[in-house]
Amino acid sequence: MNSRWISRAAALTALCVIAAAGCGRDRGAKPPAAPTRRAPPAGEVAQQEATVLGREVFDLVDRLAAYASANQRKYPKSLRDAGIDSLSSKVARTIDTRSAPPMGTAMFRNPRGHLLTSCRGTTDLLEESALHDGHFTVTCTDSLGQGNPYIVQRAAGR
Repeated sequence: MNSRWISRAAALTALCVIAAAGCGRDRGAKPPAAPTRRAPPAGEVAQQEATVLGREVFDLVDRLAAYASANQRKYPKSLRDAGIDSLSSKVARTIDTRSAPPMGTAMFRNPRGHLLTSCRGTTDLLEESALHDGHFTVTCTDSLGQGNPYIVQRAAGR
């Protein structure tokens, strides 16, 4: 047999396979929609949890700012340096003073059963609170790892 016929037969077979693969497709079909971002946890429970964690964050960054004002604008390297406990009965606290402005984070020690797991904020929320009648915004992370802003009222007397 001639090799020319073999290559033509192979090309014809390949063309038939490609054509068959394209049959039955709807040319007007839309590509699958991109996944949409899920709405943040809403309602009274989520807001209550954001308030608990947000007030912890406010207290934490307030104490960081007080430390810095007493130490030539130098922030502590750790909570221990600032004399702040990292754990309370329900909340764990962390700080990041390498970022500008410094950030404080409060998270539930046992996140099971909570809509939100943690909230964070920078020392900028002190100014925001002073300008907005005690209200400030913290970014809270839900149980799926998505961050969303929540507006919190600082505790009375602060």
